[in-house]
Amino acid sequence: MTKPAPAARETKSQLARRLKIHRAQLDALLHRPGAPAPDKHKTYEVAAVIAHIADARDGSTLDTLRAARLREIGLRCEKLRQEIELSAKRAVSLADVDAFLKAEARRLTFHIYAGIESELPPKLDGLPAAQMRPMLREWADKLIDSMRTAEALIA
Repeated sequence: MTKPAPAARETKSQLARRLKIHRAQLDALLHRPGAPAPDKHKTYEVAAVIAHIADARDGSTLDTLRAARLREIGLRCEKLRQEIELSAKRAVSLADVDAFLKAEARRLTFHIYAGIESELPPKLDGLPAAQMRPMLREWADKLIDSMRTAEALIA
């Protein structure tokens, strides 16, 4: 089951729940210079808050324990940013790419074996090498066109 995509704007309570931090800690992060301001409905743009917190963790001068906690929050923000990009279709999940590549590899493997085992032998039977070359070239070109079609789907 997949998580619902994060909303574009959320209240402080919703943001704190999503980031798994206390609201007081979120308040402290949102009172730093450069923090995004809420709109008239007191909601914040999720992407802007995530970016602000992620930037804040890099320049942190807190003690070690608090710095580690802030780094953890920053990593959660980065994960949330990736979820937003996936839901906006600006990114493709690695699982989708992997599934597509495996399917294409199976398809191309089938074509190669089908050509070698059943399509080419009857055509090449008893022919001299000079006559085999054009037929093999034609078969190879057909296979390459099939691979280019798959490449065009990826791009």
